[in-house]
Amino acid sequence: MNKKKWYAGAVVLFSGGVLTLSAFVVPGIVNSRVIAGNGPAVQAKAQPAAGGSAIPVLKFEAPAPVSTVTADLLKDMSEAQIKQIYDYINKPGLEPGISGREITEAEINRRLVLEDQYVYEGLRPEQPLPLKAGQAEVYVDIETHTYTYPERTMTDEELLQLIDWSYRLNYIAARHNVTVPPLAQDISEAEAKRLAAESVNKLFDADVSKLKTKALLAELGADKQPAWTVHSAPYKAATLRGQEKEFQEYHVIIDAKTGDMLDTTVINGALKRTPIDDAAANRIAKDASWIHKATQIVMNKQGEKRTIVKASLTGTENNNKRGMVAVKLLLEDGSSYTAELRYPNQALRCLIYEPAGK
Repeated sequence: MNKKKWYAGAVVLFSGGVLTLSAFVVPGIVNSRVIAGNGPAVQAKAQPAAGGSAIPVLKFEAPAPVSTVTADLLKDMSEAQIKQIYDYINKPGLEPGISGREITEAEINRRLVLEDQYVYEGLRPEQPLPLKAGQAEVYVDIETHTYTYPERTMTDEELLQLIDWSYRLNYIAARHNVTVPPLAQDISEAEAKRLAAESVNKLFDADVSKLKTKALLAELGADKQPAWTVHSAPYKAATLRGQEKEFQEYHVIIDAKTGDMLDTTVINGALKRTPIDDAAANRIAKDASWIHKATQIVMNKQGEKRTIVKASLTGTENNNKRGMVAVKLLLEDGSSYTAELRYPNQALRCLIYEPAGK
């Protein structure tokens, strides 16, 4: 995918346990990069691809910084400004667009660093982003929802204006979010975070206690079962991405009623996927070490005591393109694990659990 494409308003907020994401975004944000070719695995600058590697990973564990964004927006925005943005985000049929060039990779990286400074250090633009043409070279036309960038490189002030606008959009969206009935749960948020930390420690030998951890309760899957999603990442992860440093994040999904670990995944944006060609796929199909590796993970790291009655590779056509080998292990009671291993080093990317009858 083209890394030059970027969200102008994509900021995720956890507000009162509800995930809010601005729908008003410039097309084409990069959330992964597909790597072509079948050469050996090397480091790349993609984000966020899936992780698990022998490559040394820089360890970023800093004291928790405090964000004043919400308080500052609350003090700064008048009711007229709030109403203007509220009316804007509720216009039907709006599709975001860009007039002129797309943002460059260098500007993306600068924006990432500036965004952490905006959130954690109180850095603010001198002026708000103009909302119509004729006032500046960088602006958003709120009538057509079109972002316009200059042909020259944008200044820090202009990037800060775009960041500030995206946070204002999300603040208003969260403020006017419709309250929904709470989902049924037997696992509390604190318990979900504890279980997630234990799972990450077991599978990846990692300590998330000094990482920024957010938990969200939502209905997932076709059966709409309530589940906790718990995400842990370094504070100021945007700065690390902007500086193209390697680090790891962890994403865990937990059944909110039973406490089962449904999915534990490590994310490392610096790792490059190595697609599996036909010759390599044939070798893997005959190589018992992949099933042996997955079995050891489930028995020794996960601590599973139930008997494994069947083991097989699964989803090979799609996984070959992704550079992953997925091994499904069926248990005696009908439950199963799927261990997704990176090719060629067999490092664990994620472990997925499916209870019997699901």
